[in-house]
Amino acid sequence: MKYGHLERLNITLRSLSPVFIGSGERLNKKEYIFDAHKGVIYFPDFPRLVAFLKSRLLLPKYEEYLTQTRHNDFRAFLNENRIIEADYPSFISYSIAAGEASQAINFREVLTFIKDSEGHPYIPGSSIKGAIRTALAAYLIKKGDWDRLRLEIEGADSSVNARKYLARETSALEKRIFYRLGIQNPKDGQLIHSPINDLMQGIRISDSAPLSFENLVLTGKYDRKPDGAVNRLPIFRESLKPGSEAHLTMTLDKPMLAKVGLNLKSIEDALHSFADEHYANFEQCFAESSEDALVSAQQGVDIILGGGVGYVSKTITYNLFPQREQAVALATQIMVKQFPRHGHSKDAAMHQVSPHILKTTMYAGQYYQMGRCELILE
Repeated sequence: MKYGHLERLNITLRSLSPVFIGSGERLNKKEYIFDAHKGVIYFPDFPRLVAFLKSRLLLPKYEEYLTQTRHNDFRAFLNENRIIEADYPSFISYSIAAGEASQAINFREVLTFIKDSEGHPYIPGSSIKGAIRTALAAYLIKKGDWDRLRLEIEGADSSVNARKYLARETSALEKRIFYRLGIQNPKDGQLIHSPINDLMQGIRISDSAPLSFENLVLTGKYDRKPDGAVNRLPIFRESLKPGSEAHLTMTLDKPMLAKVGLNLKSIEDALHSFADEHYANFEQCFAESSEDALVSAQQGVDIILGGGVGYVSKTITYNLFPQREQAVALATQIMVKQFPRHGHSKDAAMHQVSPHILKTTMYAGQYYQMGRCELILE
């Protein structure tokens, strides 16, 4: 739908694999009720829980339980105090399928999915806009001369700490890619080197409508190496199930985008291209498994979204260099700086890919790459 210089589109985001967009909150075993037999995890509403326990004269016992370090199974506490499942609706906010956690022997923490002000899960528009920004960066560096910036990046001082390494060079690269609107200071006619000139101002994406808790499931963390070996880690996240759908709107400022040669088609082309290059430069370096789920976009474009998806899906290191070997060498250096104890120094020589981990999870007995989605623009 067009409104003068603005074009508004409906977006459907369909998860092809489990998707995790974190709230930043971690819940320990005293903050949820885990029923491994039923494969369900319950999340209390704590004000209602306190009121319920107070009505049962159990608040002092609960306070004592919270101070204990050894006894931390909340379900065991409830059972010991004769609080049964029929009582749960009095103080439970929501429940979801426990998924792989039902068989885990070291299940402790839950990383929660982002919720709106009413406590419902949703997809932030900023998450999709961030993924589009990365794809557009990869698309735009295919045009123009970037040799000088490449040399500066390759020659960056690696003796500085991890926080400072490549900070100046990355900032210069992002500004050159995105600060293209040509807005000048009215006082002196000089270009303004600030986000006011960022071309992403021409793209606005709403947050999604609230999603049902039935769309959530707990998923584990399975790090796959190039040879196909999988390391299962005791990290569990609230994730969207494959097949979940979220609905948003995207508004394009057509004249603003036209200034930099972009439109809806070029945005779609950028997403297609980034997905193809992600596979060619990274995904295909990892051995497949007979238990891998077969997923691909059928109507829209592939997009990788959210947390736990890995370095390559959120950066343009592999897209920046015409020779893949240069990208692998730089990614290896970055990984060594950021994660010195994770064995990344051998990435280039031994694995020919960096980082040497593909972020996967398991759902319904099949492996999925984290965060794979289909973005349908209507």
